[in-house]
Amino acid sequence: MLTILLAFCVTTGIAIVSTYSARHADLQRRAQPWIGGFLVGIVVFWILPELAKEQGWIVAAFGVTASVFCLTVIDRHVCPICPFCAAGLHVHGLTTRHVPAFGWPLLVVGCIHCFVDGWTMALSQVAATSHASLALSWGAFAHKVPESVAIGFLAARLTSSRPRAVATILSVQTAMLGGAILSLTTGGLQNRLSLLGLPASACLLFFGLLALREESRLYGRLRAIRAASLGVAFCGTVALALQLVSP
Repeated sequence: MLTILLAFCVTTGIAIVSTYSARHADLQRRAQPWIGGFLVGIVVFWILPELAKEQGWIVAAFGVTASVFCLTVIDRHVCPICPFCAAGLHVHGLTTRHVPAFGWPLLVVGCIHCFVDGWTMALSQVAATSHASLALSWGAFAHKVPESVAIGFLAARLTSSRPRAVATILSVQTAMLGGAILSLTTGGLQNRLSLLGLPASACLLFFGLLALREESRLYGRLRAIRAASLGVAFCGTVALALQLVSP
């Protein structure tokens, strides 16, 4: 529980700071390709092998690929998968493809999104011995850091004063904390990775690929691959080290 409270404080602090300084937008943009590579690496080297052990490589690979395709269709033609992408400051980079029209509906959807983030982040506490649960938690936290910057900017954009922006941030973050607490109290759906492994890993992979696509669009494919390789290599190295030290 202490880890969850720490994550809550850190991400809330990032969001509040971002409402007071636009300089963080450039910092977030620079961090996006590394985070994108980290999310891709965490799915490829940590989560997917665990899913393959339980369901087989064909089912796991096809399930994740099909889920990413569905998420892409929804994100392009229905609504943004991550509502905070509407701020133009999250994984889509500094774009305005998704423009928020109404504050309250976006806030409600944002709370639901953060509730799921909290649920996923708490999985490492529920199933401490599972590498896949640990990977999902770390992936959700990595996704949450730049998202918190976007939450702060979006709250500032859609509210008339900074106190109201801070109140909005606290509402969204409380939803995240609520999801984490419910995950802890219910055992994360009885630790059944098969129940949420495919959609959760597909979401992480989707967010990672979006970050890399935007970097490629702005600066070229080679630069995007070079920037992402750091995050991918880090995840691969950690995964190999865990395999070597595991009994």
